[in-house]
Amino acid sequence: MMRKLLAFLIAFVPLFAVAQEFGASIDAGLVFSQLDGDRHGGYKKLGFSFGGSVSRFMVKNTVGGRLGLRYVSKGSHEEESEHTQFYKAELHYAEMPLTAFYRWHGFDFEAGAAFGYLLKAKEDTDGYGLREPNVSFRKLDISAILQARYNLYGPIWASASFNYSVMAVRKHHAAQDGHSISGQHNNLIIIGLSYDLKPAK
Repeated sequence: MMRKLLAFLIAFVPLFAVAQEFGASIDAGLVFSQLDGDRHGGYKKLGFSFGGSVSRFMVKNTVGGRLGLRYVSKGSHEEESEHTQFYKAELHYAEMPLTAFYRWHGFDFEAGAAFGYLLKAKEDTDGYGLREPNVSFRKLDISAILQARYNLYGPIWASASFNYSVMAVRKHHAAQDGHSISGQHNNLIIIGLSYDLKPAK
């Protein structure tokens, strides 16, 4: 599945880059995530994202749209302590973010949604290794996105984004106290870099 995603990504960005009106970039970032509703707090699960995006201005050099395709690792992590039990969830997604942006003095301020498909899910509830979750996660995830990008130099941009699942990615299950009544939601912050293969017009 990962090979198919990578192959599609390699074809995705250059295809749009040849169109004169589209910009194209490659993107990578560190992901700090948690699962709201699993009763473990803090962005303690470290993951990564990589992908590509295409963009186009709707209003010259001011308002535009961006469409991406990326791999994102999400989940939750809690070390065992006097007050907490060990827990780890690893969730691997293929996502297609769609955002609108406003450009102002080297900044892009963005808002939109990401449509994700769960490629693989593993869970460790006792510290003895990852295995299939007892309660399955939903295959589809829709996340709201707020993002700010800053042009560091030429084609290089730095970004920070907040992503939150608008629907529960796993329902409450009466047999597992670790799930809140409202279910679990992916909650993540991504700190990334982008390189413009071609600037948006």
